[in-house]
Amino acid sequence: MMTQCLECGYTEIIPDLNVFTKLTTQNTDEILYMALEDPAHKGAPVLIGFRAAICGDCGHVEFYTRRAADLQDAHKKGYVTRKTVS
Repeated sequence: MMTQCLECGYTEIIPDLNVFTKLTTQNTDEILYMALEDPAHKGAPVLIGFRAAICGDCGHVEFYTRRAADLQDAHKKGYVTRKTVS
């Protein structure tokens, strides 16, 4: 996780923020995520949510996930990014 801004060197970082895409008509938030799926459509997709860290000085943003190991495992199995939302 970002502890020092890569752009300006500032060390006061606002960490671990949820990133939302929009407020839905049901008045609920949608979390930003990536989806990986088996190209042969044999298994369930792997959905990985994003978090953000923001520099308190210049506003530089970095995205990260708490589930990097799950992402790496899916990648090693040949899963690819989903092309469309289902």
